[in-house]
Amino acid sequence: MPTDRSEIDKFLVENSPARQLDLAQDPDECFFGDYPTLSEVKAQYGSNASVTWLLPQLFNLSEYCGVKDKLHGDVMLECAGIIASEFFYLKTSEIMLFMVRFKAGKYGRFYGKVDPMMITMALRQFCLERNTEYGRKEEEERMERARKMKEDAISYDEYVRKYKGKIEPNKQ
Repeated sequence: MPTDRSEIDKFLVENSPARQLDLAQDPDECFFGDYPTLSEVKAQYGSNASVTWLLPQLFNLSEYCGVKDKLHGDVMLECAGIIASEFFYLKTSEIMLFMVRFKAGKYGRFYGKVDPMMITMALRQFCLERNTEYGRKEEEERMERARKMKEDAISYDEYVRKYKGKIEPNKQ
């Protein structure tokens, strides 16, 4: 854990809501790139660090939506705490991708006020999409391994020609 506040402050600035649009340009990078999860942020910077990072993300979303009743105070703090504990496995880049997609209307909209439950329900929908992407990536990797194995494979006849006389029969 850092001994001074400068490390977390640097992290917060480098990962501010201003990065959301840039990161969202490459969803694969958001899902599979080298970004810390919320639990890793907590472990590296302290017990409140992931909540501290989430607050400006949520504030930005609330402001963007242009509704009369914004997310603020204890409700925003509780929403950030719930996200940090329930979605601890999400990377900061994935949260920022979610924020952009939410702003784009992919997960509905707020009517009159920002609803924290709508945010967490939308995050659950985002996680289903994320799981699909992880499944797609695993399938691509599996297919690539199978292709390489096939490339390196030789026929039985080639095997016999190559190793004839080099293989000793089992002695029992």
